[in-house]
Amino acid sequence: MNESSSVLNGAFSALPGTVADNNFINIMWAIGLKVAESAIIVAIGLILSYVLRKAIEKFFRLPSRAGAKTDTLKSLLRNFVRYICWFFIICQVLATFGVAVESILAVAGIGSVAIGFGAQTIVKDVLTGVFILLENQYNVGDIITVNGMSGIIEGLGVRTTKIRDANGDLHIIPNSAVTVVTNKSKYYKRPTINLTFPAAQPVDKILNILSDEMLLVPQMPGLHGQPKVVGLINLSVADYTVQIQGECDPEKCWNIERELRRIIKLRLEKEKI
Repeated sequence: MNESSSVLNGAFSALPGTVADNNFINIMWAIGLKVAESAIIVAIGLILSYVLRKAIEKFFRLPSRAGAKTDTLKSLLRNFVRYICWFFIICQVLATFGVAVESILAVAGIGSVAIGFGAQTIVKDVLTGVFILLENQYNVGDIITVNGMSGIIEGLGVRTTKIRDANGDLHIIPNSAVTVVTNKSKYYKRPTINLTFPAAQPVDKILNILSDEMLLVPQMPGLHGQPKVVGLINLSVADYTVQIQGECDPEKCWNIERELRRIIKLRLEKEKI
């Protein structure tokens, strides 16, 4: 930056004396020079940010590093790099215009208590995001329920968690607001079907039919073993409820539940129940 300034200043000093001695032109030239330096700083900072983020993208694209955990780390590192680059860009631009960045930081240190109160939510967001990652509470691609909203995690940043729900809406939640999380993508999920029958239907007959049909359920993508009839889970004078459960990959649960309901309905129709 100093070399470019010297070249521009040298070119300016070579102009005729009447032009070089004009105070207004001197001021405008100095301002233009600082604007040009600032533009170069911003361009270099943006290029550096782009290169680093692309390097992170390429690093985590390796087959050995594939997975939800690496997607989460990649998202956090990309956000971290962007924030750091913009921080240095702003500091360098302020320094170019003669603003003492050290003085600003010193003033910030004097008023740290007030700033701390104002920024405590941001700090809490960041710290919560770090603990979410370290404790492996959830990762990019997981299906979770938080604050009454369910969906797939599209992004986990330093400050926020982004969830896309079944309607396609994107919810951006500050990490500090994440209190109780239900992760539906940990290891496995149980597809559960509850069937209610009139009390007049013989219980043993229903249980035998359903148990027999569950043994005949074909292998489905994501289904672990055969579903099982748990038994009666509710009983009243008018009716009773039979529950069927299985075990499957979390992302396949809804499809498997729908298919099991179809299979059960066809069998009940066959048995004229």
